[in-house]
Amino acid sequence: MATSKETLKEKQQRKMALQKKYGKRITIARQGREAFAKKDYVKAQKRYNEYLAILAELKEIDDIFKLSPSMFDQQKEVTEMLLVSHIYWDIARIHEMTPKLQANFYKSLAQFVRFTANQPYQILNAEMLRKYMKKNKRVTPQYPVLNDAYQQIYIQSSKCYIATFCFGSNSAETTKLRAFKNRLLGYPWGLCFVKYYYKISPLAVKRLSEHRWLEKTLTPPIKKLLKGFLWLLELRRPKL
Repeated sequence: MATSKETLKEKQQRKMALQKKYGKRITIARQGREAFAKKDYVKAQKRYNEYLAILAELKEIDDIFKLSPSMFDQQKEVTEMLLVSHIYWDIARIHEMTPKLQANFYKSLAQFVRFTANQPYQILNAEMLRKYMKKNKRVTPQYPVLNDAYQQIYIQSSKCYIATFCFGSNSAETTKLRAFKNRLLGYPWGLCFVKYYYKISPLAVKRLSEHRWLEKTLTPPIKKLLKGFLWLLELRRPKL
């Protein structure tokens, strides 16, 4: 019985300690970002690891690289997820130029992509990565890896705003249009097209949703246009 009470007491103490650390996590993250801005990368890494370790403990996992967007409330914790994505990005940049830390570079970059694709801030993060690549193209040996991460953000994104709005997220039409989007990403011009699609289409859907008369007027012709486009794709597909 004594052992049982002691175990319960220890659990309560751990819970209280975790709650206390959780309350300080934003301050810890801010200290990390301030250190990163001052190029004090040792301190930045320490604070970032501390912040992510608090979240990992809260989610009951033993590795900061096992955190997943599915562990967060997609509505209530979107700001926290954005912070997590930026911290992984900073960690990737810290490790980018150090050969012996390449494993952490790859893991951090993969987590950045993971916490970016399909999120409301997807365009923001993708643009941040694009600008970094453009600025550092001649000096970073990791440019091909970064460019692949940039494309992966769009490849992993399952969102197809206009198609989903017209046909639903699980319809055959939406599935086919997602597949076409992924084919486009194999071409530089296709990547540009998809990037602008993701920038413009959420605004278009928002406007249609806000104005019922506009939705009733424009949705039928858009659906016909998309179905016609899919019909043309089928015609162009070689028959086996």
